[in-house]
Amino acid sequence: MVAGPTKAERDVLWSVALLTFAAGFVAQFFAQGVVLFLREAGVSSAVIGLLYLAAIPYTLRFVWAPVIDRNDLGGGGRFERWIYLCCLALCFVLCVLWLFEPARHAAQILVCVSFGMVVLGTLQTALGGLLVEGLSELFYPRGASLQAAVSALAGMVLGGAVLFLLGPLGWGPVVLALLAVCVVVAGLAGFALNLSHRAKHVSAKPPKLWDQFSIFKARRARRLLLVSLSASAASVLPYATKSVLLIDAGFTISQSGLIGVVAGNATGFVGALAARPLVERWGGMRVLAGLAVLNATVVASMTYVLTFGLNPIAIVGLILFANFSVFGAYTASRSVLMPLCAAGHQATHLASFVGVEAMCFLVIAGVAVSGVDQVGLVPLLFGGAVVSCFGAALALREANELRK
Repeated sequence: MVAGPTKAERDVLWSVALLTFAAGFVAQFFAQGVVLFLREAGVSSAVIGLLYLAAIPYTLRFVWAPVIDRNDLGGGGRFERWIYLCCLALCFVLCVLWLFEPARHAAQILVCVSFGMVVLGTLQTALGGLLVEGLSELFYPRGASLQAAVSALAGMVLGGAVLFLLGPLGWGPVVLALLAVCVVVAGLAGFALNLSHRAKHVSAKPPKLWDQFSIFKARRARRLLLVSLSASAASVLPYATKSVLLIDAGFTISQSGLIGVVAGNATGFVGALAARPLVERWGGMRVLAGLAVLNATVVASMTYVLTFGLNPIAIVGLILFANFSVFGAYTASRSVLMPLCAAGHQATHLASFVGVEAMCFLVIAGVAVSGVDQVGLVPLLFGGAVVSCFGAALALREANELRK
């Protein structure tokens, strides 16, 4: 019988879960809630479009990840001071946002969001390093599943509790609710870390400042990136285009929010938790292969249904499945990735892989959204299903090589 995590490992998991919830809560508000308030205030789409540029720093966090690995800022653990500093900075950003009004200060809000994305990217980098360093390899699937599930839970709470219940009260109460969550969560997480986590002796040399992509020197990391992108190709398309598909299928904005944000994150939550026992039993690569086959089968079946028109039930089913699959794939791929992160380079390696993967997915999503009107939904979905079949074969081949 396998022993459970130690108290120190449980406290790391608890702290990472709390902080991931707060970070996901604020990040999803920046990505979705801010757009709603700006649009309701009459801000032009050209200005709102700049919000996507403000999110770029979040995907580029690998640029400064070596600095986080090299410097502990005098803390008890390698990443603790970075985490505390990011929590304070995030609270500061929310305080400043509370002072503005969407109708009169759109530009200032965009600047705050951009700075907030830098803070969130730094926080996620430090949390990734803490998770890899603070857990034994046996519990990496548990850590990956926890992060994915908590991120989905944050989206559910944001869409169902904050935007739906507090949204009618206006910008100020919503921002104050986010600030309160961040303060409480940061305090609880800091208490847990102070009780248990201590700095580990790292004998390896710290990463150089230009060492961002050293993880891709490993063949397994390059293969994992290719497997992750191809296996998820079929599910990423409906995941990325869900807002467009729901509106085109005849749903209202409020209905689309409940389906895409609340229900979508709910199925993502289930997918993240369901993947963990499978990864622990069969390994991340085999789970990715199974998800790739499932993606291809479900999406190809939906493609046949959608050739007769945008059936609302089929669209909802496709979107919910896509959320389930994307969060499940996150758990599986991170479980494979975390052991590849070298000692002393955990934050850098994790942030580099995740950043490159995110940029690739953004390109795929951008092409998919742009091509819905020109190419058509059915050909795009069918193409994604074909690519996922290739991903399944590649994942099985890699899994068999790992067994040898």
